[in-house]
Amino acid sequence: MIFFRITLKTWIIEPRNREILLTKCVPYLPSLARVYKCTMLLRFNFYWICFAFGISVLLILAVTRYTDNTKHRSNPERPGNYNNFLTEEEQWNSPPVGSPNIDDILEETRVKIALELTNYNFTNSAAKNLRELLLESGGQPLRSLVISTWRSGSTFLGDILNAMPGNFYHFEPFMNVKAFQIRGPPEAENALTTVKALFKCDFDTFLRGYLEEYLRNKVTPWYQFKHNDRLWKHVKYNRDLFFDPMFTSSFCKLFPFQSMKLVRFRLRLVQDIMDDHELNVKVVLLVRDPRAVMQSRQGKGVEFCKKTSPDCSQPELLCADMISDYIAAKKLQQQYPNRLMVLRMEDLSLEPKSMTLRLFKFLGLSMTAEVEQFLASHTTLQAGGAYDTFRVSRDVPFKWKNILHYEYVQEIQMACKQAMELWGYRLAHNATHMTSKDFHPLDTFNYTRRS
Repeated sequence: MIFFRITLKTWIIEPRNREILLTKCVPYLPSLARVYKCTMLLRFNFYWICFAFGISVLLILAVTRYTDNTKHRSNPERPGNYNNFLTEEEQWNSPPVGSPNIDDILEETRVKIALELTNYNFTNSAAKNLRELLLESGGQPLRSLVISTWRSGSTFLGDILNAMPGNFYHFEPFMNVKAFQIRGPPEAENALTTVKALFKCDFDTFLRGYLEEYLRNKVTPWYQFKHNDRLWKHVKYNRDLFFDPMFTSSFCKLFPFQSMKLVRFRLRLVQDIMDDHELNVKVVLLVRDPRAVMQSRQGKGVEFCKKTSPDCSQPELLCADMISDYIAAKKLQQQYPNRLMVLRMEDLSLEPKSMTLRLFKFLGLSMTAEVEQFLASHTTLQAGGAYDTFRVSRDVPFKWKNILHYEYVQEIQMACKQAMELWGYRLAHNATHMTSKDFHPLDTFNYTRRS
């Protein structure tokens, strides 16, 4: 062993002494061939030592990792560690670990909301304090309803509202109807009942329908409910808790603000909801250029919309709904002048801060640091897929100009000329005009003054 150490040191650290080492070997070797063999032996020893050292390091790392994994999986202090290796869908279908203490969850949430809104300015809400906005204590929360259509920016707008501390988000309650527009009977009656019940935190009928769907088809309500992150973090690993309407209703009643967005529900149906003075819902109609909508509906990740649903794939139906919404907006504005606001996606994208301030003033909300942080992070960075809301906002409104072929744009414009005129969108006259920097598609509009 000592000989090997001396050999290694001599061969690696002191290369100039190799000739001395070979000289020392010669007296014991009768021929030149033996000198060559001695040299090869020394080299073999060096390579063998390196190989053995490498194998030893790999074995040590492997044993360490196995020991750590075994320790984590068998540690009774870490229940549910197995879930760390699963997707959210797999976690949903895994047996729940233990029974959550519902009272603890409610109290924890109650305290958290109070802390988050300690310095909140309630002046805009006409409420003196948090208690007056809680259903749990007999108050009435501030309720907002966003009406739009697919790929019009409603997810972004909904996420702005949900950035508010103390907000309970009803995200797309009608996702189960797929790409279908609710425009009237017979679907409208059940839809209206659902919207009213959810705004009152009555989840009994709503969750029963989802439970039946889950038991029948094993459909996981993962995407829809993950947007309500304040609820989802408690129920995503526990099916029983999710389908417990007593828990969900009690949880909902802790929040002073409620928001809902619908893209399958036309504005004229909102009349019945606005007539319910107990709810006192404020409605935001979000509109977008039909050329931009159709371009977005053709994007990657929107397969449900491509030629599978007339409501989602035909510009004629899209623009008929835009005309219907315009007529409904005029009527509702006359009846409820302080409870309806129209917002174009392009205006929100070009001026996100000022338009959000205007929106919050209309809804009776005060701007918070959390909302400002959301706007700063989601309007300056392009990231994620079709359903993420990280965008460079100034690039969003007119992206269609450089993507769509003019022939298709012309087809949309022919089907949507009236709708575009009503909502203030200028026509592109030809391909050169469409892509020109001088072509600004936005015009002014005022749905409250037209005859």
